[in-house]
Amino acid sequence: MNDLCPVCNTGTLAIQVAQFVFSHNGKQITITDEKTICDVCGAVSYAGEQISRHELAVAAKIREVEGLLSAESLRHIRLKYKLRQTDLEAMLSIGPKTWTRWERGKVPQSKTADTLIRVLADAPEVARRLMQQAQIDNPDAAEVFAAIDEDTKRIAEANLRCQIGRSAMNLNPGDLAQRAIAAVRKAQLERGVEAA
Repeated sequence: MNDLCPVCNTGTLAIQVAQFVFSHNGKQITITDEKTICDVCGAVSYAGEQISRHELAVAAKIREVEGLLSAESLRHIRLKYKLRQTDLEAMLSIGPKTWTRWERGKVPQSKTADTLIRVLADAPEVARRLMQQAQIDNPDAAEVFAAIDEDTKRIAEANLRCQIGRSAMNLNPGDLAQRAIAAVRKAQLERGVEAA
């Protein structure tokens, strides 16, 4: 790179890879960063793809330090339910293109949003409820939830048959109801483990 510095008009611009320190929530965080710097006045700038790489590196480091889901994890969760980015923006009551920026890695999500995303990732009934509350019409996602219901029903029936088979003589309606509830909960947990 042999460009003249736009600030002092005398120095030459050169690419430099160095440590970049920034503050986030009172913590000093360091990343390795590529920037353009003037050899005379020291003016620092980011050119072309350097800007994008800088934003991605800062956001990724914040996610790491804060223990947040990665951009790739967000994409995986969205695709698990066949949701669109706009669906998740409506479900989480966040602004337009916010999920897109999170998923592309440009901006980290808040801890609060991250917690809710983890819950809906592990609990399809929460994801479905948020989708219904946001009045989202997504046939692909509806198909996924129908398949989850079928899997849960199949596992619950198998668990219940096993339970009933062991003690069919001593069942009363209250016990049967409790066992059915326990079987559904167990099936949801097992289905959650299989889906992950």
